[in-house]
Amino acid sequence: MSVALFSASASAQGSTTSPPTPKADTSSALLTSWSVVFAAPGQDYPGTLHLEKNGEAYKGSVTTELGESPLTNIKIDGNSFTASMVVNAQGQQLEGTISGKAADGKISGNLNLAGVGDVPYSGSKK
Repeated sequence: MSVALFSASASAQGSTTSPPTPKADTSSALLTSWSVVFAAPGQDYPGTLHLEKNGEAYKGSVTTELGESPLTNIKIDGNSFTASMVVNAQGQQLEGTISGKAADGKISGNLNLAGVGDVPYSGSKK
């Protein structure tokens, strides 16, 4: 995971100022549950994309009729995000990345799966 946690200890000799602890972005419009549809080749897959703050980092998942896929390495920059995931598609474990952008209560982006390519998705807040 690319989120680094820092800790600092004060010296017993004199006072020191600790550097500020990095904070997760709690103001991002992405931090909610989204009703989404993945437009896979030959079939649409409705599902849920969920992103939330988890301490100083983020956690999330994508759930469709294929099951739940936890998100890892989540990076949020304003109203855009990227994350890694593994999808179980008919017994095959497909590694991929998902990215998207939220605006005006809507979200859209791409899921890029190894061996499949880009699968666009879009949706709105639940």
